[in-house]
Amino acid sequence: MPSQIEQLINAKNAWMARHITEAEFPTPLSKQGLALYQQQQQSSQQISSIPDTPEPALTIYPVDCHPLTIRYALVLSSKWQDEAEKEAIVEFLTQMMFDDESPAQLFVGFYKGKPAACGMLYHTNNGLTLVSDIHALPLANQQALIEEMENSLLAKAGTDNNYALVISRNSL
Repeated sequence: MPSQIEQLINAKNAWMARHITEAEFPTPLSKQGLALYQQQQQSSQQISSIPDTPEPALTIYPVDCHPLTIRYALVLSSKWQDEAEKEAIVEFLTQMMFDDESPAQLFVGFYKGKPAACGMLYHTNNGLTLVSDIHALPLANQQALIEEMENSLLAKAGTDNNYALVISRNSL
């Protein structure tokens, strides 16, 4: 039987997939992007405390419009090396639709006025929040930007509610 953390990751992945699997006319490229997204390896751990964040380098915005969705997609797609795969990931991610009842919130972090990092909070009704899909562009300070986005989303999740926090680290 899957653990509670695995169930949370599976729920997030199912929510992501439904933007393609439930679409009336999904494009072949968006289907390819979904397959690439699903092939990521995920490791996770439960977090009991939120690390302190040094002076922020990022200005973080919730994704609340299509232009920010595109920026989110461009940052996350930079995980893939192959240009065709990047294009498929962007096609997949830009198909996402949000409403007030959506369990997921996407965020884009701007560094020196340009999109440089991204992340997701995925909330469930059973008391867990998943911090997932954290990534930053391959800049000299990439790891610092990833850690800042991760810590900022952990702090946001922790102050927005009394959820247990789980972080999922994706790798290719």
